[in-house]
Amino acid sequence: MAFDVWLENRTPFAAATHVQANAEGQEVLLAVFSASFEAPDQSAELKPAEEQLQVTFGDVPFGDPGFSSNRYEADIVPVKPVAEVIVNGTAHAPKGNPVREMQVGLSIGSVHKVLNVAGDRMYDAGSYSAPHPFRAMPVVYERAYGGTTSDGKMDPRNLVGVGFHHARSADPAVKTQAPNITYPGEPFLSPSDRPKPAGFGALGRGWQPRIGYAGTYDQAWIDTQWPLPPKDFDPRYNLCAPADQHLPQFSGREDVSLVGLTPTGRWDFRLPRIVAPVRLVYDDRVEEHAFRADTVIIEPDLWRVTLKARLSIVTKRNAPALREIVFGHVSPVLLSALRKRKSYLNPLGGDGTLRGQPVWQP
Repeated sequence: MAFDVWLENRTPFAAATHVQANAEGQEVLLAVFSASFEAPDQSAELKPAEEQLQVTFGDVPFGDPGFSSNRYEADIVPVKPVAEVIVNGTAHAPKGNPVREMQVGLSIGSVHKVLNVAGDRMYDAGSYSAPHPFRAMPVVYERAYGGTTSDGKMDPRNLVGVGFHHARSADPAVKTQAPNITYPGEPFLSPSDRPKPAGFGALGRGWQPRIGYAGTYDQAWIDTQWPLPPKDFDPRYNLCAPADQHLPQFSGREDVSLVGLTPTGRWDFRLPRIVAPVRLVYDDRVEEHAFRADTVIIEPDLWRVTLKARLSIVTKRNAPALREIVFGHVSPVLLSALRKRKSYLNPLGGDGTLRGQPVWQP
């Protein structure tokens, strides 16, 4: 039985569906919802963004695919066991005055994280130079500890970084020979140091420790399970943020603080709350679900915040079929017409959208 479901989006946000198979071979319909908000500066209220960050069906790298960390990871995972936050940003020196070193921070819910950012350093005569002054520094894994050497040695925690056995960054534009981004208390002072790769962005799918959750892909899997996911696949693999950026869940009312990641020095805001419902229209009923964000992507360079939510529906044989997914406030008469496969006609005009009801709350 294949899914043939129409997605009706009556909001200013983005939504899309994807069909995939689970480890038991059952067909799963995934509906993903993406709501972007923006502000002109740090003091303005967030409003729905004119250009919404769309649902992504493939990873979006910062640079060359295969040689770059990811700006956005594909949204097509059926479940995330906890919530997570990603920050794609740049460290900005206070008041634009060049600095050799500074700290940047993220606070949201139970997450309180600080990173150290230093200027470029060169290696000469057995030691690293003092950091060169900088005004802005991208906080990306290409500037964190790790890397791949020319003879194939690699740090499995970060294949694109810098400093591992004198590895150069995967980004040729990065000239430093020591990591710019580190955790406080884990400085990189000599080639023998092995600090944890530090960042706020998405971890690579093949990096440790994430790859350890992907399951076992051996001859037995090829013989008995391929092309389905392995039976021992752990859904924690679906989490792309570092573990210190995970939360049990988002309430939709969290206060967020970013320090050192905007030219103004600080950005404080509250997460918007999506109140537009998601309704599943079956042959025999209509189910209502709330928008429950499991991923927040913060882009301070764009003054943009995006909330992502998902619903996974597994095919059930000999059960009333799912006909439509409706995102937004609509008339009960429209829902009834959709369920009964009838045309919706309103003598007063309109398409059934209840435009007087808010789809989000600040």
